[in-house]
Amino acid sequence: MKKIWIFIAIFFVSIPLMGQEKNQLNQMIVSSLNSFISESNNFVKRGIVIADTTHHYILKDGLPLNFPFDELKNVTFFSLENLEGLPNLFKKKLNKGVSAFFVHTRLMDNQFVITVSNESVRRQKKNHINIITGFHWGVFTYDYSCENQQWILVETKYGGI
Repeated sequence: MKKIWIFIAIFFVSIPLMGQEKNQLNQMIVSSLNSFISESNNFVKRGIVIADTTHHYILKDGLPLNFPFDELKNVTFFSLENLEGLPNLFKKKLNKGVSAFFVHTRLMDNQFVITVSNESVRRQKKNHINIITGFHWGVFTYDYSCENQQWILVETKYGGI
């Protein structure tokens, strides 16, 4: 009887480990963010925008809970849900204002649309944030392929500046 309970315990512990090898949603978001970062860096190289191309800020509110934050390099993820929980150094940066990428996702019919926008975030008071709506954005549209059983990027649009 003891062996059966041990087998059942091991079985239930191993169930979460048998999930998808790679989450397609996370892969699509990472790919879209990398593409948008490259496009933003091109604006800086052409002299259209003056910004730091070595480090970027991304709002993690709205990203999936199991998002692989370590797959993006030179990026700081932050949340606006708990301003007091942020490190003091980052609060000081927010007081001056930072350019941050916001990620929005939506499913329409048979398409999954990821919108990444570059917005200015500034902390005005202790718990008050001022967000200046994006001056640059990218829209990444994916269609689901039943044959391949995966989402395929079908259209990329950049807008703004």
